[in-house]
Amino acid sequence: MAKEPFAASLTAIWIGGFFFWILTGLRGKYVGQLTSDKENRNIIVGYILQMVVLGFVIYFFYVRVR
Repeated sequence: MAKEPFAASLTAIWIGGFFFWILTGLRGKYVGQLTSDKENRNIIVGYILQMVVLGFVIYFFYVRVR
């Protein structure tokens, strides 16, 4: 992950942090989810969510529009 572009990893951290902030019922501050000790879980979950959304987009355009 160290060789990937900075913006891609930062976006994954933001998406993962937002996901866990929603899971906690929007309690606390969003910035509290972006601490360095939670960075790895945010990156992993962020990438998974991005792949799921990409899969839905590909499915929609390939299967549904066809």
